[in-house]
Amino acid sequence: MPSRGIIYSATGRSYVDEAIASATSSLRFNDYPHLIFCDEPPEAAPATANIEFRIVASSGDPRIDKIRSFRRTPFEHTLYLDTDTYVAGDIGELFDLLQRFDMAAAHAPGYTKCEDEGQSEAFYDYNSGVIAYRRAQEVDDFFAAWEKIYSAWLTDPPFPQVPMDQPSFRRAFWESRLSGYVIGPEYNYRSIFPGRLVGRAKIIHGRNKNYEKLAAYINALPGVRTFPPFSPDADW
Repeated sequence: MPSRGIIYSATGRSYVDEAIASATSSLRFNDYPHLIFCDEPPEAAPATANIEFRIVASSGDPRIDKIRSFRRTPFEHTLYLDTDTYVAGDIGELFDLLQRFDMAAAHAPGYTKCEDEGQSEAFYDYNSGVIAYRRAQEVDDFFAAWEKIYSAWLTDPPFPQVPMDQPSFRRAFWESRLSGYVIGPEYNYRSIFPGRLVGRAKIIHGRNKNYEKLAAYINALPGVRTFPPFSPDADW
C-alpha cells in the first residue's frame, strides 16, 4: 500500500458520484490512490485503478460516517477531501506538511463562534472538508474523541446552535496534544464565501456548475486578489 493517499466519505449515491468527479479532477495532477468509503457502490466504476471503493455500513448520520472514514485510512499520510471539491493542481505539498505536523486544515471562512466554553477566543473553528493527517495513535484518539463529542452534542446540545461537526472538531482538537498547521485558502478555497488568494487555488471547495471555468477565472492573474461569493447556481 502506498504511503500517501486521498480519501472521501460518501453516504448516498449522489455523493458517491460527486466523489468520483472530485477524484477524477485530482488524478489529472496527483498520481496517488483515491479511496472512496461509501455505503453503496457506484453505478459504473471509473476506468482507472487509482479510484477504489470500500463499502461500509452507514451509521445513519453522514457526519459520523465521515469521522469514521478518517480512522479507516490505510495510508501513513492521508488527505481527506469532501465530495464537493475540485482539484486544480498538484497538492503534494499538503503531504509534505505531515513530515512536521500531525494534521493540517484551514480555518472555516464562515466561522461564527458557538457558545462552547473553555478555549481561547483566538482558537477558531476549522473547516473539516480538507484535512491532511498522519497515522498515529494520538491522531486516532483525536478522531475517536471528535466522534464522541459530536454524538453527545446531538443528544444533549450544550448551546443553542445546531451542533455541526466543526464545533466538536474544535473542542476535540483543543483538548488534544496534536501539532497542527493552518493551511491557506489556496488549498481549501470556499467558493460560497468572499475569498482572498495570493497563489493559485489548487482545491476549490463548494458546488459549482462549471469548476473548470471558475478555476480559470480565479487563477487568471497572479498576486493578491479578492472575490465575492460564487453561487452554486450561477450561470457563467
